[in-house]
Amino acid sequence: MSERPDCRCPLCLIERKLRAELADPCNHERHRSFLFSSPLLAGFRTAGDLVSHLQSLNGNSSSDPLLRQLLEARALFPGSMADSVFILLFLPLLHSTVRRVRKRYPALTREDLAQQALGALLACLASPPLRERHSYLAFAIARNVRRATFEWAAREARSPLEAPRSDDPREMNSFESAGESFERAALLRHFFGRAVEGGTLTPGELDLLIQFKLEGGAENGAFSNAERQRLKRLLGKLRRLARGKRGTSQ
Repeated sequence: MSERPDCRCPLCLIERKLRAELADPCNHERHRSFLFSSPLLAGFRTAGDLVSHLQSLNGNSSSDPLLRQLLEARALFPGSMADSVFILLFLPLLHSTVRRVRKRYPALTREDLAQQALGALLACLASPPLRERHSYLAFAIARNVRRATFEWAAREARSPLEAPRSDDPREMNSFESAGESFERAALLRHFFGRAVEGGTLTPGELDLLIQFKLEGGAENGAFSNAERQRLKRLLGKLRRLARGKRGTSQ
């Protein structure tokens, strides 16, 4: 159950509603029909049992076969309990993403951010690249949701509604700098992704770098001393990689 029993935030309200629906005996027969559509899913008596088991795996590689079959069953049965299972499974991620984005963009409301994070999760689940993936599924979903939510927040922060309302060159330069920063972030994501594909970085190292470089983890004091030392080593490795790529392109 939720660790925030008195919380009235949108995500906690959704969690209570979904857990009540999955626990309702009236829905169990319909859920069983869905579970029996997949050999691995058929091993669970209820959808709640499936959620509990996946949560116990904590997104490690042993969860990939179950998540893979859950995605396939979701595609075959649109509007099924699969969405509820995925939302409950990734609620901690949604909560942490909303908190991180609000630290960087405090003008955005918690309700809007919760809606965007939830929408990013559902869009990711329906994306062709995810359906073709067979490993690190939980990590890929988490990374996509965080990235999409931060990118939405960055667009909102530099939208015409938030643009400078004067002709002061200093304000205009500040606004242009925000756009340039967003472009640099996109280039960094591409570079990080290629580093993982080439085996230079592990998915866990990529997650740490994304938090540091793209989500303001260093500014928010989110890292321990050991993590900062690890980041120094990772950044050194990436600098050497970047220098090597420049050398080969000349």
